[in-house]
Amino acid sequence: MKKLLRFLSDFPVFGSEKNLFLHIEDYLANEFLIRPMLVFSIDQNNNGIKLEKCRSVFGKVDRLQLYSTSLLNEILSQRPEISDALFLKEKVDYSYYYFMNLGIKKNQLYFTIFSSPEEISNEMLTELSYFSRSHLNIINNYQDLLKNQELIHIDDVTGLYNQRKLFKDIQLSVERYHKENDFFCVLFIDIDHFKKVNDNYGHLVGTRLLENVAKDIKSLLRDSDFCYRYGGDEFVIILSNSDGIAGKIVGERILKKIRNKEYPVDFNNLNKLIALSVSIGIAEFPTDAKSSDEILAIADRMMYEAKESGRGLVFNTQDVFKSSLKKLVQHN
Repeated sequence: MKKLLRFLSDFPVFGSEKNLFLHIEDYLANEFLIRPMLVFSIDQNNNGIKLEKCRSVFGKVDRLQLYSTSLLNEILSQRPEISDALFLKEKVDYSYYYFMNLGIKKNQLYFTIFSSPEEISNEMLTELSYFSRSHLNIINNYQDLLKNQELIHIDDVTGLYNQRKLFKDIQLSVERYHKENDFFCVLFIDIDHFKKVNDNYGHLVGTRLLENVAKDIKSLLRDSDFCYRYGGDEFVIILSNSDGIAGKIVGERILKKIRNKEYPVDFNNLNKLIALSVSIGIAEFPTDAKSSDEILAIADRMMYEAKESGRGLVFNTQDVFKSSLKKLVQHN
């Protein structure tokens, strides 16, 4: 029991239930040589439990091969009511099988099944069950808090991150570069002549177009990339582990997808198709900038260079140099 108390007192606060179950399993395996834990969830109002109706939460499916599904279902059929079910113990041949209530999250009962060649005391199972239920509740509250914090950073129109989060993430990207040498680039995107769209069709149509353009931009990004609505009809992307060349490729893909598409809108009860284009500026860190403010400003400047060069273009600092050189040659 002393080992259990030491284990519980030293237990850190984890951000996910997976880590919680993993550490409980490690403790039981070291102390009682249990077989790998199977963790499932089921609606807490469901009094009858069959494995085929449960969702696997922890433990790969191949772990089931270590157990007899029919035997587990038979054991679970003897389970008392959930409110009283701290644990259930059943001896079969030379093994003890255990059902233990791990807690409730989002109206789902989490329970574990495992077996051991040794008998585990009711007192120890009870302590573990109460601990898991309490800790799962902490994790649930922690995850809810993270989701609420995330909502603060979401743009209402597009569902993308907002400008506030952009400034934080660029600073974090700069810090990550100095710690881990992870370079990145920033794309600054502006929809061409979007004011005319709002003037001709109204802001409701403009809002719907912004939402659809945002979806198209995000569809071309990796999970490790981040997209933001900077304001109005402007968007910003942070491409992780990407240089200016990779940024130019992504920018060209975004431009091509938007230019090759006509966006359907409802205007005065008529279906309209609206063609759009974007101008995109790119800056690479640390080649083009040395600070978070500087890289955003340079990407913004590249976007304006793209507009001044005819719109519907993707510009980085090399493109500006080539454009300036071309103008100089033509002037001479």
